[in-house]
Parts: sequence; C-alpha cells; structure tokens
Amino acid sequence: MNIFNYLIKKNKISIDSADLHLIKKYKFNSITSNPSLILKSFLNNSYNNLLFNFLKKNNNKIILDSDNFISFYDKILIFVAGNLIPYINDKISIEIPARISYNYKKILLYSKKIIFLCNQYKLNINNILIKIPGTDSGIKAATTLKDFGINSNITLIFDINQVKKCFDNGIFLISPFVGRLSDNLYCKYDSGVNFVKNIYNLKVSKNYKTKIMAASFRNINQILNLLFCDCLTISPDYFDELLNLNFNDLNFKNYSVNNNINFLNKFSCKLLIDGILQFEKDHNNLIKLISNILSNL
Repeated sequence: MNIFNYLIKKNKISIDSADLHLIKKYKFNSITSNPSLILKSFLNNSYNNLLFNFLKKNNNKIILDSDNFISFYDKILIFVAGNLIPYINDKISIEIPARISYNYKKILLYSKKIIFLCNQYKLNINNILIKIPGTDSGIKAATTLKDFGINSNITLIFDINQVKKCFDNGIFLISPFVGRLSDNLYCKYDSGVNFVKNIYNLKVSKNYKTKIMAASFRNINQILNLLFCDCLTISPDYFDELLNLNFNDLNFKNYSVNNNINFLNKFSCKLLIDGILQFEKDHNNLIKLISNILSNL
C-alpha cells in the first residue's frame, strides 16, 4: 500500500488546499482552508461558473469585510466550505481573520457568525472547525466556544505553553507548524519533527484527548516521520511522492526526542506574530480580488 492510500485509510490525511477539482478527485478525510488557499483556487479557476454565479447572486449592498457584521467575505467562506464538504469524510477548518487574533470577544463573535451562516446554509456544524491562531486570546476563545458545541483548530502552534493550554482545556485539534520550526530553530536532527514527537508523547502519557495535526511540511521525510500523528495536513506538492512510496519499504529515521520541551519558548512569539502577519496579508489580498471581481460584474 502506498503512503497516500495508507493515510486515507487511517483517516489521517487533511488536504492543505481549497482546490475543488483536486478535492473532488481524491475525497480527503479533512480540509484546512485559509485565505491564501482560497485565493489560489479562485485564481486557478477551480470554481469557475460556481463563483461567478455566487457573486452575481449575492452582489448587493452588503459590506465587503467586517469583524462585527455579516459581510461578503463571510459568505465567501461558507460558499467555499459548502462546495467542499460533500467531498470530504470529516471536517473542514474555516479560518477567522488574522487581525482579530488577539481580541477574545471578536474571536467569539466571528466564530458564532461563521456557525450562524453554516446553519443558515444548512451545513452540518459537526463538519466545521473554527481555525484560530494560538494566541492566549485565541485559546481562551476556543475554550469558551466548546460550551456552545463549537470545536476549534488552534493553528500556528510553536510552543509547549500553547500546547499545554490547549491540552488542559480540551481543545479539539492543534496544528503544530513543523516546517517553520525547522526553518528557524537548529538542532542535530529536525527541530519541527522533534517538537511534534515531544508533544505527542506528552499527550499519550497524560491521556489528553486533543488531536494533533502536523502541518507546514518542508520535505517528504518530515511527513514520513510523523505518520503516527492523529492527522497530517499536506500540500498537493507532496502527492506524487506519497503515491509512489510503499509503506512496507520505508526505513524510518530515528529522530531523538529532546525531553527539554521548553526549548522552543524564546522563538515561538516571533514565529506566532510572523504567522499572523502573513495570514493578514493573505486575507487582504483575497479581499482585493473579491472587490475587483465585484466591480466588474
């Protein structure tokens, strides 16, 4: 069995894409979406007439983008989710705007707005995860959202303190960014892989229920050495290699586990801020594209 089919069979693979054609073809377990992936799918014409008809139908006086009120952008998020959900087996993560990552009240409001629209368009909220950056406000909001039956995917995880807060509060899913850690923190083997192994060992030893979804890979070896995770979100760039690798032929590299899992703290703040700034840039680019399309309808 090749690695790709192994991951599908074990319900471990999430696609890091919003490409409708690709998702229809493979029927992944889950999807992680964000503004940059949605923008990319719009630019490669993945949605074609679907998007044009949606924009034309919804082209009214509704505000383009807003933290507090239902906006055109919010409807775009649900439009994308609604088109993708029929072709997955489990959940899709819908990302809040990065600009509110440090505002607890706005995160709550925006998350409830997403769920309201999902209910309005008859999307099963059991298929929805609110994707929230791992700030203190974000983790606090995700903890509160649980009381309303809303589950979250806490993303941009770089630090054991983020992880412990999520574990202790029973957050549904966390996404440690393997590649970004490897890019910025040197160790003898692979700092990103080591970090995920550390937190997975902590989860198992303490019987925490939070799922770990490894994300942001830089090479195929990182994926292969994290197959034990609850799930992995993978870019289409790695599909060909995964389809051509047989699970029984693998020779896994024995990465050491650094028991000092606090060693990441001094780097995590900068990585978190940089990640949020990039998310905000992607969001703004998508808003510009939507605005341009609406202006030319």
